[in-house]
Amino acid sequence: MGRRRAAVIETLHDVATTIQTEETVTDVCERTVAAAADLLDFNLCTIVIREDDWLVPYATSADAPSDGSQRMRVDEGLAGKTYQTGESYTVAEVTPDDETVPADASYRSGISVPIGEHGVFQAVETTTGDFDDDDIELAELLVSHTATALDRLDRERELQRQNERLDQFASVVSHDLQNPLNVATGRLEIVAEECSSPHLDAVADAHGRMERLIDDLLLFAKMGSETLSLTTIDLGGLADDCWDPLATSAATLTVECDRDVRADPDRLRQLLENLLKNALDHGGDDVSVTIGELADGFYVADDGPGIPPDDRGDVFAAGYTSDADGTGFGLSIVSQIADAHEWDVEITESASGGARFEIRGVDIVES
Repeated sequence: MGRRRAAVIETLHDVATTIQTEETVTDVCERTVAAAADLLDFNLCTIVIREDDWLVPYATSADAPSDGSQRMRVDEGLAGKTYQTGESYTVAEVTPDDETVPADASYRSGISVPIGEHGVFQAVETTTGDFDDDDIELAELLVSHTATALDRLDRERELQRQNERLDQFASVVSHDLQNPLNVATGRLEIVAEECSSPHLDAVADAHGRMERLIDDLLLFAKMGSETLSLTTIDLGGLADDCWDPLATSAATLTVECDRDVRADPDRLRQLLENLLKNALDHGGDDVSVTIGELADGFYVADDGPGIPPDDRGDVFAAGYTSDADGTGFGLSIVSQIADAHEWDVEITESASGGARFEIRGVDIVES
Protein backbone atom coordinates (compact mmCIF):
# COMPACT_ATOMS: atom_id res chain seq x y z
CA MET A 1 0.00 0.00 0.00
CA GLY A 2 2.87 2.37 0.87
CA ARG A 3 4.41 2.24 -2.62
CA ARG A 4 1.00 2.60 -4.30
CA ARG A 5 0.11 5.45 -1.95
CA ALA A 6 3.28 7.33 -2.82
CA ALA A 7 2.56 6.90 -6.53
CA VAL A 8 -1.02 8.11 -6.06
CA ILE A 9 0.15 11.19 -4.16
CA GLU A 10 2.62 12.04 -6.92
CA THR A 11 -0.09 11.64 -9.55
CA LEU A 12 -2.47 13.82 -7.52
CA HIS A 13 0.04 16.65 -7.63
CA ASP A 14 0.10 16.34 -11.42
CA VAL A 15 -3.70 16.43 -11.50
CA ALA A 16 -3.64 19.53 -9.30
CA THR A 17 -2.00 21.49 -12.10
CA THR A 18 -4.85 20.56 -14.42
CA ILE A 19 -7.50 21.47 -11.84
CA GLN A 20 -5.98 24.94 -11.50
CA THR A 21 -6.49 25.61 -15.23
CA GLU A 22 -10.26 25.08 -15.16
CA GLU A 23 -12.31 28.24 -15.74
CA THR A 24 -15.64 27.44 -14.08
CA VAL A 25 -16.75 26.00 -10.74
CA THR A 26 -18.50 23.13 -12.51
CA ASP A 27 -15.36 22.23 -14.48
CA VAL A 28 -13.25 22.25 -11.31
CA CYS A 29 -15.74 19.97 -9.56
CA GLU A 30 -16.04 17.59 -12.51
CA ARG A 31 -12.26 17.37 -12.83
CA THR A 32 -12.04 16.56 -9.12
CA VAL A 33 -14.58 13.72 -9.09
CA ALA A 34 -13.01 12.25 -12.24
CA ALA A 35 -9.61 12.24 -10.53
CA ALA A 36 -11.14 10.73 -7.38
CA ALA A 37 -12.65 7.90 -9.42
CA ASP A 38 -9.59 7.27 -11.60
CA LEU A 39 -6.81 7.66 -9.04
CA LEU A 40 -8.39 6.89 -5.68
CA ASP A 41 -10.94 4.30 -6.84
CA PHE A 42 -13.78 6.39 -5.40
CA ASN A 43 -16.22 5.27 -8.07
CA LEU A 44 -19.26 6.72 -6.29
CA CYS A 45 -18.46 10.30 -5.34
CA THR A 46 -19.92 13.76 -5.57
CA ILE A 47 -19.24 17.41 -4.79
CA VAL A 48 -21.84 19.78 -3.37
CA ILE A 49 -21.22 23.54 -3.39
CA ARG A 50 -22.85 26.07 -1.11
CA GLU A 51 -25.38 28.40 -2.68
CA ASP A 52 -27.05 30.60 -0.08
CA ASP A 53 -28.52 28.19 2.50
CA TRP A 54 -28.16 25.11 0.32
CA LEU A 55 -25.53 22.57 -0.63
CA VAL A 56 -26.09 21.97 -4.33
CA PRO A 57 -24.66 19.05 -6.37
CA TYR A 58 -22.15 20.32 -8.96
CA ALA A 59 -20.47 17.09 -10.07
CA THR A 60 -21.04 13.35 -9.65
CA SER A 61 -18.78 10.52 -10.78
CA ALA A 62 -19.72 8.61 -13.92
CA ASP A 63 -20.59 5.36 -12.09
CA ALA A 64 -22.89 7.01 -9.56
CA PRO A 65 -26.65 6.67 -10.06
CA SER A 66 -28.42 9.65 -11.62
CA ASP A 67 -30.03 10.44 -8.27
CA GLY A 68 -26.85 9.66 -6.33
CA SER A 69 -26.50 13.18 -5.01
CA GLN A 70 -29.12 15.50 -3.63
CA ARG A 71 -29.58 19.14 -2.77
CA MET A 72 -29.81 19.72 0.97
CA ARG A 73 -29.69 22.52 3.50
CA VAL A 74 -26.35 23.50 4.99
CA ASP A 75 -27.47 22.21 8.38
CA GLU A 76 -28.75 18.88 7.06
CA GLY A 77 -27.13 15.46 7.06
CA LEU A 78 -23.46 14.54 7.15
CA ALA A 79 -22.69 16.96 4.31
CA GLY A 80 -24.11 19.83 6.37
CA LYS A 81 -22.16 18.74 9.46
CA THR A 82 -18.97 18.51 7.43
CA TYR A 83 -19.45 21.95 5.94
CA GLN A 84 -20.29 23.62 9.25
CA THR A 85 -17.50 22.01 11.30
CA GLY A 86 -14.83 22.04 8.59
CA GLU A 87 -13.85 18.51 9.64
CA SER A 88 -13.66 15.24 7.71
CA TYR A 89 -15.69 12.19 8.68
CA THR A 90 -15.62 8.46 8.00
CA VAL A 91 -18.83 6.42 8.18
CA ALA A 92 -18.13 2.69 8.55
CA GLU A 93 -21.80 1.73 8.34
CA VAL A 94 -24.83 3.79 7.42
CA THR A 95 -27.80 3.06 9.69
CA PRO A 96 -31.43 4.21 9.37
CA ASP A 97 -31.31 6.43 12.45
CA ASP A 98 -27.93 8.14 11.98
CA GLU A 99 -27.25 11.67 10.70
CA THR A 100 -25.88 10.79 7.27
CA VAL A 101 -29.11 11.24 5.26
CA PRO A 102 -27.80 9.29 2.21
CA ALA A 103 -29.02 10.26 -1.24
CA ASP A 104 -29.46 6.61 -2.17
CA ALA A 105 -30.64 3.74 0.05
CA SER A 106 -27.90 1.46 -1.30
CA TYR A 107 -25.10 3.52 0.23
CA ARG A 108 -23.64 1.65 3.21
CA SER A 109 -20.35 3.48 4.03
CA GLY A 110 -18.59 6.67 3.06
CA ILE A 111 -16.34 9.62 3.74
CA SER A 112 -17.16 13.33 3.86
CA VAL A 113 -14.47 15.99 3.38
CA PRO A 114 -14.87 19.80 3.45
CA ILE A 115 -13.67 21.85 0.47
CA GLY A 116 -12.63 24.98 2.34
CA GLU A 117 -15.60 27.33 2.63
CA HIS A 118 -16.95 26.23 -0.75
CA GLY A 119 -18.66 22.90 -0.17
CA VAL A 120 -18.15 19.20 0.54
CA PHE A 121 -16.67 16.16 -1.24
CA GLN A 122 -18.23 12.79 -0.46
CA ALA A 123 -17.43 9.26 -1.57
CA VAL A 124 -19.60 6.22 -0.79
CA GLU A 125 -19.76 2.47 -1.29
CA THR A 126 -22.61 -0.04 -1.23
CA THR A 127 -20.78 -2.22 1.30
CA THR A 128 -19.79 -1.44 4.88
CA GLY A 129 -16.31 -0.56 6.20
CA ASP A 130 -14.81 0.37 2.83
CA PHE A 131 -12.96 3.54 3.94
CA ASP A 132 -10.08 4.20 6.32
CA ASP A 133 -7.79 7.02 7.42
CA ASP A 134 -5.66 6.71 4.27
CA ASP A 135 -8.75 7.36 2.15
CA ILE A 136 -9.51 10.49 4.17
CA GLU A 137 -5.92 11.75 3.83
CA LEU A 138 -5.85 11.22 0.05
CA ALA A 139 -9.27 12.81 -0.37
CA GLU A 140 -8.16 15.83 1.70
CA LEU A 141 -5.06 16.18 -0.46
CA LEU A 142 -7.14 16.10 -3.64
CA VAL A 143 -9.76 18.59 -2.49
CA SER A 144 -7.11 20.97 -1.13
CA HIS A 145 -6.25 21.57 -4.77
CA THR A 146 -9.95 21.93 -5.54
CA ALA A 147 -10.30 24.56 -2.81
CA THR A 148 -7.32 26.48 -4.21
CA ALA A 149 -8.87 26.51 -7.68
CA LEU A 150 -12.24 27.66 -6.32
CA ASP A 151 -10.53 30.39 -4.27
CA ARG A 152 -8.93 31.65 -7.47
CA LEU A 153 -12.25 31.70 -9.29
CA ASP A 154 -13.80 33.62 -6.40
CA ARG A 155 -11.05 36.24 -6.59
CA GLU A 156 -11.47 36.55 -10.35
CA ARG A 157 -15.23 36.99 -10.01
CA GLU A 158 -14.77 39.66 -7.35
CA LEU A 159 -12.22 41.45 -9.52
CA GLN A 160 -14.66 41.33 -12.42
CA ARG A 161 -17.39 42.81 -10.22
CA GLN A 162 -15.02 45.55 -9.09
CA ASN A 163 -14.11 46.34 -12.68
CA GLU A 164 -17.78 46.54 -13.62
CA ARG A 165 -18.41 48.93 -10.73
CA LEU A 166 -15.45 51.04 -11.84
CA ASP A 167 -16.83 51.16 -15.38
CA GLN A 168 -20.22 52.27 -14.06
CA PHE A 169 -18.54 54.86 -11.88
CA ALA A 170 -16.54 56.21 -14.83
CA SER A 171 -19.74 56.45 -16.88
CA VAL A 172 -21.48 58.46 -14.16
CA VAL A 173 -18.50 60.79 -13.81
CA SER A 174 -18.05 61.34 -17.52
CA HIS A 175 -21.72 61.99 -18.29
CA ASP A 176 -23.64 63.01 -15.20
CA LEU A 177 -20.95 65.36 -13.88
CA GLN A 178 -19.11 66.53 -16.97
CA ASN A 179 -22.19 67.67 -18.85
CA PRO A 180 -23.57 70.06 -16.18
CA LEU A 181 -20.04 71.33 -15.55
CA ASN A 182 -19.72 72.19 -19.23
CA VAL A 183 -23.01 74.09 -19.00
CA ALA A 184 -21.83 75.98 -15.91
CA THR A 185 -18.51 76.87 -17.55
CA GLY A 186 -20.25 78.12 -20.68
CA ARG A 187 -22.71 80.24 -18.70
CA LEU A 188 -19.81 81.69 -16.68
CA GLU A 189 -18.10 82.83 -19.88
CA ILE A 190 -21.30 84.62 -20.93
CA VAL A 191 -21.61 86.29 -17.54
CA ALA A 192 -17.95 87.36 -17.67
CA GLU A 193 -18.62 89.14 -20.99
CA GLU A 194 -21.59 91.03 -19.52
CA CYS A 195 -20.17 92.13 -16.17
CA SER A 196 -17.01 92.21 -14.12
CA SER A 197 -16.68 90.80 -10.60
CA PRO A 198 -13.80 89.35 -8.55
CA HIS A 199 -16.14 86.49 -7.67
CA LEU A 200 -16.10 85.26 -11.26
CA ASP A 201 -12.41 84.35 -11.05
CA ALA A 202 -13.10 82.27 -7.96
CA VAL A 203 -15.91 80.45 -9.78
CA ALA A 204 -13.65 79.82 -12.78
CA ASP A 205 -10.96 78.43 -10.45
CA ALA A 206 -13.54 76.12 -8.85
CA HIS A 207 -14.63 74.92 -12.29
CA GLY A 208 -11.01 74.25 -13.19
CA ARG A 209 -10.48 72.19 -10.05
CA MET A 210 -13.65 70.24 -10.80
CA GLU A 211 -12.34 69.53 -14.30
CA ARG A 212 -9.07 68.23 -12.85
CA LEU A 213 -10.94 66.15 -10.30
CA ILE A 214 -13.15 64.57 -12.97
CA ASP A 215 -10.12 63.81 -15.14
CA ASP A 216 -8.34 62.16 -12.22
CA LEU A 217 -11.44 60.20 -11.21
CA LEU A 218 -11.79 58.85 -14.74
CA LEU A 219 -8.11 57.97 -14.82
CA PHE A 220 -8.39 56.30 -11.42
CA ALA A 221 -11.26 54.14 -12.70
CA LYS A 222 -9.43 53.35 -15.94
CA MET A 223 -6.25 52.29 -14.15
CA GLY A 224 -8.25 49.80 -12.08
CA SER A 225 -10.25 48.18 -14.85
CA GLU A 226 -7.96 47.78 -17.86
CA THR A 227 -5.56 44.88 -18.35
CA LEU A 228 -1.83 45.38 -18.76
CA SER A 229 -0.11 45.32 -22.13
CA LEU A 230 3.55 44.75 -21.34
CA THR A 231 6.40 45.82 -23.59
CA THR A 232 10.06 46.85 -23.31
CA ILE A 233 10.45 50.54 -22.45
CA ASP A 234 13.46 52.87 -22.26
CA LEU A 235 12.86 54.26 -18.77
CA GLY A 236 15.15 57.27 -19.06
CA GLY A 237 13.80 58.28 -22.46
CA LEU A 238 10.22 58.01 -21.24
CA ALA A 239 11.07 60.14 -18.19
CA ASP A 240 12.44 62.91 -20.43
CA ASP A 241 9.30 62.78 -22.57
CA CYS A 242 7.10 63.08 -19.48
CA TRP A 243 9.10 66.01 -18.09
CA ASP A 244 9.14 68.31 -21.13
CA PRO A 245 5.47 69.40 -21.09
CA LEU A 246 5.35 69.68 -17.29
CA ALA A 247 8.47 71.54 -16.21
CA THR A 248 8.85 75.22 -15.47
CA SER A 249 11.86 77.09 -16.82
CA ALA A 250 13.64 76.99 -13.44
CA ALA A 251 12.94 73.31 -12.63
CA THR A 252 15.50 70.64 -13.54
CA LEU A 253 15.36 66.93 -14.18
CA THR A 254 18.43 64.68 -13.92
CA VAL A 255 18.06 61.19 -15.34
CA GLU A 256 20.62 58.77 -13.93
CA CYS A 257 18.91 55.74 -15.34
CA ASP A 258 20.06 53.90 -18.47
CA ARG A 259 17.98 50.75 -18.60
CA ASP A 260 14.97 49.11 -20.23
CA VAL A 261 12.06 47.75 -18.23
CA ARG A 262 9.03 45.58 -18.94
CA ALA A 263 5.84 47.51 -18.27
CA ASP A 264 2.61 48.79 -19.73
CA PRO A 265 3.76 51.95 -21.57
CA ASP A 266 0.65 54.05 -20.91
CA ARG A 267 0.58 53.22 -17.22
CA LEU A 268 4.31 53.69 -16.68
CA ARG A 269 4.03 57.08 -18.39
CA GLN A 270 1.16 58.00 -16.06
CA LEU A 271 3.13 56.85 -13.01
CA LEU A 272 6.13 58.98 -13.97
CA GLU A 273 3.98 61.99 -14.86
CA ASN A 274 2.19 61.83 -11.52
CA LEU A 275 5.44 61.59 -9.55
CA LEU A 276 6.94 64.47 -11.52
CA LYS A 277 3.79 66.56 -11.06
CA ASN A 278 3.92 65.81 -7.35
CA ALA A 279 7.50 67.10 -7.19
CA LEU A 280 6.56 70.27 -9.09
CA ASP A 281 3.42 70.87 -7.02
CA HIS A 282 5.17 70.54 -3.69
CA GLY A 283 8.76 71.46 -4.50
CA GLY A 284 8.12 74.76 -6.24
CA ASP A 285 8.98 76.16 -9.67
CA ASP A 286 12.74 75.66 -9.13
CA VAL A 287 12.57 72.09 -7.85
CA SER A 288 15.30 69.64 -8.85
CA VAL A 289 14.20 66.09 -9.60
CA THR A 290 16.38 63.01 -10.06
CA ILE A 291 15.39 59.65 -11.54
CA GLY A 292 17.90 56.94 -10.69
CA GLU A 293 18.40 53.20 -10.68
CA LEU A 294 17.80 50.65 -7.95
CA ALA A 295 18.92 47.04 -8.12
CA ASP A 296 15.36 45.92 -8.84
CA GLY A 297 13.74 49.14 -9.99
CA PHE A 298 14.13 52.91 -9.92
CA TYR A 299 13.47 55.97 -7.80
CA VAL A 300 12.15 59.49 -8.27
CA ALA A 301 13.60 61.99 -5.79
CA ASP A 302 13.30 65.77 -5.36
CA ASP A 303 14.76 68.55 -3.19
CA GLY A 304 11.39 69.86 -2.01
CA PRO A 305 10.05 69.88 1.56
CA GLY A 306 9.63 66.11 1.69
CA ILE A 307 6.87 64.05 3.27
CA PRO A 308 6.81 63.69 7.08
CA PRO A 309 7.20 60.05 8.20
CA ASP A 310 3.80 60.11 9.94
CA ASP A 311 2.09 61.07 6.67
CA ARG A 312 3.77 58.52 4.40
CA GLY A 313 1.22 55.84 5.08
CA ASP A 314 -1.64 58.13 4.04
CA VAL A 315 -0.46 59.78 0.83
CA PHE A 316 -1.45 56.85 -1.40
CA ALA A 317 -5.06 56.89 -0.19
CA ALA A 318 -7.56 58.08 -2.79
CA GLY A 319 -8.60 61.66 -2.06
CA TYR A 320 -5.72 62.44 0.30
CA THR A 321 -3.97 65.72 -0.43
CA SER A 322 -2.10 68.44 1.46
CA ASP A 323 -2.55 70.86 -1.45
CA ALA A 324 -5.67 73.02 -1.44
CA ASP A 325 -5.78 72.82 -5.24
CA GLY A 326 -4.96 69.12 -5.44
CA THR A 327 -7.42 66.34 -6.24
CA GLY A 328 -5.86 63.71 -4.00
CA PHE A 329 -5.72 61.08 -6.74
CA GLY A 330 -2.23 61.58 -8.17
CA LEU A 331 -0.32 59.33 -5.77
CA SER A 332 -3.21 56.87 -5.36
CA ILE A 333 -2.98 56.32 -9.12
CA VAL A 334 0.77 55.75 -8.72
CA SER A 335 0.04 53.08 -6.11
CA GLN A 336 -2.65 51.53 -8.28
CA ILE A 337 -0.33 51.31 -11.30
CA ALA A 338 2.41 49.77 -9.17
CA ASP A 339 -0.02 47.19 -7.77
CA ALA A 340 -1.18 46.27 -11.27
CA HIS A 341 2.46 45.51 -12.18
CA GLU A 342 3.07 43.78 -8.81
CA TRP A 343 5.64 46.44 -7.92
CA ASP A 344 6.27 47.86 -4.45
CA VAL A 345 6.33 51.61 -3.77
CA GLU A 346 8.05 53.08 -0.70
CA ILE A 347 8.47 56.70 0.34
CA THR A 348 11.75 57.74 1.95
CA GLU A 349 13.74 60.96 2.33
CA SER A 350 15.99 62.09 -0.51
CA ALA A 351 19.62 63.08 0.00
CA SER A 352 18.59 66.75 0.01
CA GLY A 353 15.73 66.21 2.47
CA GLY A 354 12.96 66.06 -0.09
CA ALA A 355 10.71 63.14 -1.08
CA ARG A 356 12.06 59.97 -2.65
CA PHE A 357 9.71 57.39 -4.18
CA GLU A 358 11.31 53.97 -4.62
CA ILE A 359 9.65 51.55 -7.03
CA ARG A 360 10.90 47.98 -6.61
CA GLY A 361 10.12 44.59 -8.09
CA VAL A 362 10.38 45.95 -11.64
CA ASP A 363 11.23 43.54 -14.46
CA ILE A 364 14.60 44.83 -15.70
CA VAL A 365 15.49 43.93 -19.29
CA GLU A 366 19.13 42.94 -19.41
CA SER A 367 21.06 44.30 -22.38
